[in-house]
Order: sequence, then C-alpha cells, then structure tokens
Amino acid sequence: MRPLLMTAALAACASGRQAAAPFAAGGGCAAPEYHVLDFWLGEWEVRDAAGSLQGTNRIAADLSGCAVRESWTDAKGGRGESTFFYDRAARRWKQVWITEGGDWKEKAQVETPPGAVRFQGELPRPGGGTVLDRTTLTLLEDGRVRQRIEQSKDGGKTWPASWEGLYSRPSAASPCAAREFDGLDFWLGDWRVDIKGRSPDGAAWQEAHGTNRVRKILGGCAVLESFEADGPGSLWAGNSLSQYLPGEKRWRQIWVDDQGSWLAFTGGRTGEGFVLQTEPQGSAAGKTMRMVFHDIRADHISWRWERSDGAAWTPMLLIEYRRAAAAK
Repeated sequence: MRPLLMTAALAACASGRQAAAPFAAGGGCAAPEYHVLDFWLGEWEVRDAAGSLQGTNRIAADLSGCAVRESWTDAKGGRGESTFFYDRAARRWKQVWITEGGDWKEKAQVETPPGAVRFQGELPRPGGGTVLDRTTLTLLEDGRVRQRIEQSKDGGKTWPASWEGLYSRPSAASPCAAREFDGLDFWLGDWRVDIKGRSPDGAAWQEAHGTNRVRKILGGCAVLESFEADGPGSLWAGNSLSQYLPGEKRWRQIWVDDQGSWLAFTGGRTGEGFVLQTEPQGSAAGKTMRMVFHDIRADHISWRWERSDGAAWTPMLLIEYRRAAAAK
C-alpha cells in the first residue's frame, strides 16, 4: 500500500472515525478500510528484545483482499493460524486465532493508539472468570513491526506484557539464499487439487478433491506443505517438510499424515521433472515408492505416486494441481 494511504488508514483507525461508505462498490473489498493491515503483509522473522529468533510469520491477503491470513511457525516448529476480516456491520476488524494444539482466541479491533492497530478479546481463566487479552501491532519508522501481547486481570486497569516480538524482513544474506534452495519454488503457493486413486483391489480409479498450501519457512531454508483432501475414501490430511542438503546436492523430505504414517524421501531434478524416492519400512518393505512432479507450468502441475517391486513403476495416486486463484 502506498505510504500516504497506509498513514491515512492507520490515522482513521486511531481516531475512531468511521468511513463514510463501509461497502465497496459492487460489494467487493477494495475500500481503504480493507487495507488497514497492509503494512503487516509479507514474510517476517520475529525476534525478542535480545535478538533471539522467536519464529517466522507469513501475512498474506486472501479472498481477493477480503481477509488477511497469518501463518506462524515458532522456533521449535509449533504452528498457529489467524484469519482477520473486516466486519462491515460493526465497522471494525476481527481476528480468529487457533494453534495446532487446539488453543484459540477471538479478538476485535478496539480504540487504537496512533500509528498502530489493536485487537482485544476475553480468555477464560483456569480458576474461573476471564482475563482481557489484547494485541497491538505498531509500524516502526525503520519498516519493522512491533507486536505486543498484553493481559489484564483487573478489568483493564493494568496491562502487563505477556509477549513482545519485533518483525523484520528476512535478510538477503540468508544461508539458504543460493539458487539450489529454489528447486521447489515451482510448488509454492495455494493450490486446488483433483485426485485419482486406485481402489483397494486396483481395478478402478476413485476421484477426490482437496487443497494444498506450500510455502517457504525459516528464511527460505525449508519448504512446508499442508495438504487436505476429501478422499479417495475418507477425509485425510498431511504435512511435509522439505530441505535442500548442499553437501549431498539433493533434497530430503519428511511426510507425516493423520493416518499415522510417515515417509522419508530424497531426490531432486531429473529429465522428467522433480522426483523424490524412498524405500519405506514395515509391511511395504521391498517396495520402492516415489513421487514425480511433471508437466510443470506456472499455474498447473501434474503429480503421480508410484510403487515398484523392482520392475516397472505402477501409478497408485494421480494429482492435478491448479492455482487456487485460477481455479474455476
């Protein structure tokens, strides 16, 4: 967002003035009030006051600018997600936050100090009652953002800080800035996926649909995949973490899913596209599995999962990727 527009949006928020027309022409989300969080968009490294890395955060506009999605990964790998949206009726932003541990918060925009945006809500206390919980995002003069989380147990009289982090853009001098670390960049983004999987008897193909979100994390040193599908069969989901190993000049990926299985792969670019292969243990011992990315284009990828007992490769699962924004 242009600096003047951002300043005006923050100032309007700080003073409590309401926009004259909360609805954009045609019911869209292009009006200035939908850009209050634009200063926070992007990829960030988050550190405490002593400079220790607390985690990484990706803030992205979503749904044609009608929402903002926060994707947080702490320094130990723990994850949380927020969705922010502008409530047209109440004329204020709201936030819903949830972690992979099941913790959640709901907050709404409240009166804001100059140059900042503040969200506040209530959290239940283990011993009964509630505690006020608020988050303040402040744009600093050097382009960094300060996030301060405070809680009040006395109805808002005092607000001791429970957490504070400084957001900085990842340095271009990242140890993972070399071109070799960009080998999976073709896969990055939000995707809709069409799936075909062999039936248990192998005689027919079953169809399903899902989504896959793939992004770089940890300053570009790893690629995180978040996959969900409605079949074949029952609902299933899984995550993978991929990393380039410079000493071995190949990629390594670990996949874990909600079926209780995990697999480790290694591989990289081939004449066919991008191939990751492994030899799983247990009941599948002796059978080699691989995934093959091929027909790689800007808005489309074909993917197949294959199995081999040492002879030919047999396709078991086929996926067609299409960029979510381009999906019909």
